[in-house]
Amino acid sequence: MFEVIQFTHPGKEHKPDNPQKNHKSWNKGQHKRKFLCCNGYYKQNNKILKDKLAFWGEWEPPSKVKKLDNKDDKEMPQWLHFPYLPNKMPISDGYQLSYQNTDPFVFGKHFRYLVCKQFKPKLKKETFLSRLNIGSIILFGSTINQKDKSNAYFALDTIFVISDYIEYDPSDPNALNNYNIDNYKDIVYKMAFPKPLDFSLKLRLYIGATIENPIEGMYSFSPAKVYKNEPHGFKRLKLKNLPYITNNLNAAPKRTFLKDITEVKIIWEEIREKCKKEGLVEGIKFDMPHKESTLFSER
Repeated sequence: MFEVIQFTHPGKEHKPDNPQKNHKSWNKGQHKRKFLCCNGYYKQNNKILKDKLAFWGEWEPPSKVKKLDNKDDKEMPQWLHFPYLPNKMPISDGYQLSYQNTDPFVFGKHFRYLVCKQFKPKLKKETFLSRLNIGSIILFGSTINQKDKSNAYFALDTIFVISDYIEYDPSDPNALNNYNIDNYKDIVYKMAFPKPLDFSLKLRLYIGATIENPIEGMYSFSPAKVYKNEPHGFKRLKLKNLPYITNNLNAAPKRTFLKDITEVKIIWEEIREKCKKEGLVEGIKFDMPHKESTLFSER
């Protein structure tokens, strides 16, 4: 059985946390979005090109920040984040002020989705998200104007096509030891699970399809634009009044079951067309942010 999952995550935007308003430390609070800028590859008119790309996504490690000129439109990005990694990786204590993980993770060799909403901590039990089939797609985004039903919509930041997965048990201290492509385990897994859990779970690290290794022609991407030092950026891609979308979705994901992968591809193509109509390109691969000495105070 194939599925399209509408996956909503917190839509508020990260802002600087230092007095100069030019830096965001590694997040220790609630997950938020960033309007990001880094080098990457994109597809446009059947060509694969590389350039500096701006896009919406999640990056909980630190970033340099630039103010944008959008104070009168709160749905536009207010800040542009340039992601980087500190030379010395922090160690999460696993308690109240632990460092946040980045999930989904769109940087490096391929997109990845590790843990978010795959289990219920209080029940110590997996959810259906830990059992998705290859060929299903996850639409990661945020609900905008949720309290105003007539104007509410789903703002997409990532379309994730599942091409493979690795099962793991976060109670196992050696979980994913053989998987650290792009230092992923240090950047993400150890932040999600700084200590082994005291109960067993069967979760999955999902691997996103790429343009080099697609699933029935489908690949993962994030709506993006080539960055040319513009002062405004762009709104997240609006999805509204569609059979596989709930306009004012709460925290629980929406599942749409499809009988074959052809139906999945029709939805994937529909989103690609919406992306194109908005003047956006398909960001198919984003460079892993480089390590850099922490130039700002990490508070």
